[in-house]
Amino acid sequence: MRKAVIALAMLTLPGAVLAETPNWNKVDASYLDTDVGVDGAGDLSFDGFRVGGSAAINPDLVVLDNLFVFADFDSVSNDDSGFDLDIDFLSAGIGSYKHLTNTTDLYSTVSFERAKFSGSGQGLSTSASENAWGVGVGLRSMIAPKVEVDAKVDYIAFDEDTFRFSVSAFYHATANLSFGLGYETYGEVQYLDVDSLSATVRYSF
Repeated sequence: MRKAVIALAMLTLPGAVLAETPNWNKVDASYLDTDVGVDGAGDLSFDGFRVGGSAAINPDLVVLDNLFVFADFDSVSNDDSGFDLDIDFLSAGIGSYKHLTNTTDLYSTVSFERAKFSGSGQGLSTSASENAWGVGVGLRSMIAPKVEVDAKVDYIAFDEDTFRFSVSAFYHATANLSFGLGYETYGEVQYLDVDSLSATVRYSF
């Protein structure tokens, strides 16, 4: 009883904040600064955007608990060489998470993956695309009451099997609004190495 009274008293102290588990209901909008390594041609700089998010599935609608759906779309471009070069990535699927602690979730995903590369200039154009499936595992943790980190690795079964690694950190300014920085890298995709830095605004609901 005494412990319960002390805990309630602590909650009433000014500035008292409790860390929570990560919120799976969110929408993200990001600016991307991307470097693409081309075999035999060095690096090219691209910029663009990412939109995406996830939503927890109501447990009353499914047999299993702690499921979520997600989707992310990236689009970056480069026209410095006089040619318009575009790269698009789509990742969408379903995942499951497990509370390791009251502030940390371990999660896994199964996804549909699509990569599209296109270029045009001087009356010529070309494009290539590839579809695949992917599986991933990650960790999201509230390392402080307002600070969240997320790290994930995906295996993607393109024609040339590749891995995608991503890491990010978010500052939760309010219960709904967050700002984050991230880094993502692909192994070789269509003979390209793709590395991106991101600046993100997130709305959680």
